[in-house]
Order: sequence, then C-alpha cells, then structure tokens
Amino acid sequence: MHRAVSRFLAHSVVLVALGLVGPSWVAFDALAEPTAAPAEQIALDPAEPDVRTIVAYQRGSSVVQQRYRSKVLDRELHYRLFLPPGYAGETRRYPVVYLLHGVAGGSSEWQELGLLDAADRLMAAGEIEPMLIALPDAGPNYWVNHASGARWGDTVVEDLVPSVDSRYRTIPTREARAIGGLSMGGEGALRLAFLNPDTFGTAAAHAPSLRIAFTQLSEELQVLYGDADAWRAVSPYWLSLDTDAARRVAISLDIGEDDPWRANLEALHRRLDSLGIDHDFEVLAGEHDPSYWEANVERYLRFYSRVFAGTGTEDDSL
Repeated sequence: MHRAVSRFLAHSVVLVALGLVGPSWVAFDALAEPTAAPAEQIALDPAEPDVRTIVAYQRGSSVVQQRYRSKVLDRELHYRLFLPPGYAGETRRYPVVYLLHGVAGGSSEWQELGLLDAADRLMAAGEIEPMLIALPDAGPNYWVNHASGARWGDTVVEDLVPSVDSRYRTIPTREARAIGGLSMGGEGALRLAFLNPDTFGTAAAHAPSLRIAFTQLSEELQVLYGDADAWRAVSPYWLSLDTDAARRVAISLDIGEDDPWRANLEALHRRLDSLGIDHDFEVLAGEHDPSYWEANVERYLRFYSRVFAGTGTEDDSL
C-alpha cells in the first residue's frame, strides 16, 4: 500500500471540478495537456530492440516490453505483456486481457499496483486461468479519438490488438479478449468495448472516472471531444442507450464507497438495470486512489479468469 500511495503523491494529481447540480464536489482525475502524452512514457529509443524482457519470475512467467508501429497515429508505441508460466515451452494459445492505465499512469501502472505479481502467483498455483495481460501506454489521451484528429481510440483496435495477435500465441476471438482499466482507463475500456463489440467480448471498469453529462467535462476535455454531440457518440453512458453494443458485452463495474465518481457509476448501473442489460456491479471499501486498485487486483484477475474459462486451446494452428 505504501508503494501505491507514494506513486499517487508523486504524480501531483490535480482535482477537477465537475460542476454537478447540488453541492459541488471534486474528483481525482489529473488533466495534463490532452493532446501531448508525456515523452518519457511513449518516446522509445530507436536503438532499443523491438522486444525485451523486463521481469522473469521464478515460477516461469515473465513480462516483456514490446514496441510496435501505430499506423493510425504514425508513431512508435509500446506495451508491456505478461506471459504466463510455461508460455515459452508450449504451443498453447491464450486469451488476452487488455488493461488500460489512468491519466497519470503508463504501461507500468498495473504492474506497480501488484497485478502482475498476483497473476504470476495465482496462475502458478492453478487458482486462475492462464492468460496474457497486455498493458498499453497512451499517455493522458483518454483512450478516445480527439476532435483534432489524433485517433487514440482507434489505435487500440487497429494497431495494438493486431500487434499482440500477430506476435504472440493468442486466441483471436472476441470471447477470448477482454478490456479493462482504472480511472480514465476504466471509462476508456467501456468506450472501446461498446464501440467495438466484435473485438472485445468483456469490458470491466475498475473505479472509472465516468462522465454522464458534457457539462461534467473540464473546458480542456470539451475541446478534446469537440462538442456535446461528438462526446455523446463515444460516451459509455450514452452508448449503452443509443446502441445495442452493451447487450453483447460481459460487463463488470466496481467503485469505492468513498469514491467521488461513485454517483456517476451508479447512474450507469441503474441505466443498465432499466434496460435489462446483465452486468456485475460492486461497491467496495476505499476511495479513488492507488490503494483501492492495489487491494483488489486478485479480485479483478479472478473475474477475468471466470469469463475466460473454457476459451483456452492447445491447438496452435488457429
């Protein structure tokens, strides 16, 4: 927990006013210049190899960093990838969960929260299904296509997923592909799944910083989306009503009981209930800070394991 809290303070998170009706409240959702991801997160040394091992666990799993070309953005990006125990010596194909970081994070965020350590331990013990875990890096760009033309949403589906599928032994079906995220990444996961239900069969939002009205966006974010109609067209809250995509995706939502974004996620939960859309919803102990996600990484991994159960195959001929 101390590790997570230290990271949180080091990021100098900004409080963003939402301007809701009634008493005003604020939420942790740092907003950097929305079109410029921090250079230290996404700029790669061209002299570095395309893939390198970051961690090799004694139980047999490992973490690699893979660079790839984003045709959509016309730039080099990278992701971290967790390979389960025995991956190197098998022909088996695996399901993949894509976990998106928050506004102040990067591809290392979920790893620093302890999720990959937990995955190594639980998979080695046979407590969860073996899976690949992809951790992409997009800077503070909200996992969405910008009004300026920077397509930070499309690159996940058009560049990232094909990179993982072409380089690693995945099961390239929607049923064996999940997307989740925390804070900014939680909203992004819902958005990308609802916009691309043929790509992702599962979406999980772990304490997402979800907006349910255009007026809840800061002025900088309103500019990023363009206008209220453009925002509504990619808002998970409105996509659940305006399209049938949410009915096609297995959905899991969780939020801390003292999280200032709780009211918005509860509004989405009520909307899904009113539409008869099956989903999981939990209010857990905690606030909107790294200690919340750190305390629940095993819970998240067990959820993904359940949705992936039965999707694995020993066949390498797919």
